[in-house]
Amino acid sequence: MKDMISNLPDSILHYILSLLPTKDAIQTSILAKRWKYLWTGLSVFDFRKYLSITFINQRQKSVDCVFDQVDRLIYHSNYVRRLSVMIDPVWAMVPGFSIDADKVNSLISTAMKHNIEELKLFLPVRPPFNLSNCFSASKSLNKLVLHLGCVLDVSRGIHFPSLKTLKLSFVTFANEKSAQQLFSGCPVLQKLSLCNCSWDNIEQINIKFPTLKTLTISGACSSRGHLLNSTVTIDVANLLYFSYKSHVTIELVFVNLDSIVDAHIDVPAPSESLIKLLSGLGNIKSLRLSNDMVECFSYDFHLLPMFNNLTHLNVDLGNFMFTEEAIMDILQKTPKLEVLNIPMGFYPDICLDGEDWILNSVPSCFKNSLKLFSISNFDGGEAEIQLLKFLLENATVLSEIRIFCSKILSADLKKQAEISNQLQPVGLGSCVIKLYQESAMEKIVGDKQITYTEKYLLLAGLQDY
Repeated sequence: MKDMISNLPDSILHYILSLLPTKDAIQTSILAKRWKYLWTGLSVFDFRKYLSITFINQRQKSVDCVFDQVDRLIYHSNYVRRLSVMIDPVWAMVPGFSIDADKVNSLISTAMKHNIEELKLFLPVRPPFNLSNCFSASKSLNKLVLHLGCVLDVSRGIHFPSLKTLKLSFVTFANEKSAQQLFSGCPVLQKLSLCNCSWDNIEQINIKFPTLKTLTISGACSSRGHLLNSTVTIDVANLLYFSYKSHVTIELVFVNLDSIVDAHIDVPAPSESLIKLLSGLGNIKSLRLSNDMVECFSYDFHLLPMFNNLTHLNVDLGNFMFTEEAIMDILQKTPKLEVLNIPMGFYPDICLDGEDWILNSVPSCFKNSLKLFSISNFDGGEAEIQLLKFLLENATVLSEIRIFCSKILSADLKKQAEISNQLQPVGLGSCVIKLYQESAMEKIVGDKQITYTEKYLLLAGLQDY
């Protein structure tokens, strides 16, 4: 039989190999003479599976040997555009296990010689780790992801002239000067993500990002517990999206926040710094509030500032037991709201009857602006039905209600029909009510690794896919 595959052009074979795990792609070198050096033409290398615990034994020397081998493979490659190296997270639990910082810097130095565009390292590095100036030699690097689990020190004069995306996870900033050098060395940065980073060694820092569009800070940690006296002043004249999810209080002071459009806030306990932060978001158009945020403001909603330009609101109620008044109080703060989404269902602690609903002040957005309401994980409970009826009777410009049924309700067609019959006679008849089954979500989302809430935001038309 004729070997038709081997006769294909190198560009096509390289594309085929790029779809394989890097380990398998390299193993094709034993197939025939034609394939011996073919893998060196790959531009994308992913060693996340290759360095898993299933491929190497639990001896430190074996891990170092494999890491050195990866370095040699990259050295002998013709062109490296993207490189990902990940040690299986299981290794982080092995006492005394770590990768020597010199080996990591050697790999980085090798990758930089290839004019690499994207570098991702998920490694338990033996601390401290010094981010060397070898990066300054690369004008092509535009995405850097570091998940190191150690103290990160940054060399003086480090510079990332083309870096647009920076993601740091599980690193401890060595000191204020080091962190300042890192952030100041990113003149064209557009996306910054700080996940589970420790601010223990920083009391005050000022950062200016003239080109930053997206900022995500999550799980800010501290070895000193939940109290942290760190003040981070960020000048972001062109920021569009901001996400802050943290159980540790660091004071964020923003300068030039007028451009922000979308924000996601998830802080479990109110504080003076949080109130200042929310007040600085008064001009945003889209906001996601977590169940913790609803809970922490439920007893004192006057602390929640007015959002006079907000048009899209996502309220994640989760398992928090609230009252209908809590929702009404939030909506009183959003006079121009056009889209309201409740992604996790509506299960209040006290279920008010229709008269009690009417006694409450109807938010001005119901009369003037609210056009779309979406509720997900819908069971058809009494409180959910009452909420929908209240909307139909009082939201005079409402044009559409999207109901995404829970798995249980999706299987009960009779109950769905009853719900439709209950809602159809209510209101002026100009609002369209649409019911979606659980299967609709799975069909659209498929196997994508996104969160439960994101799935419903996607289906509700509140998030891009």
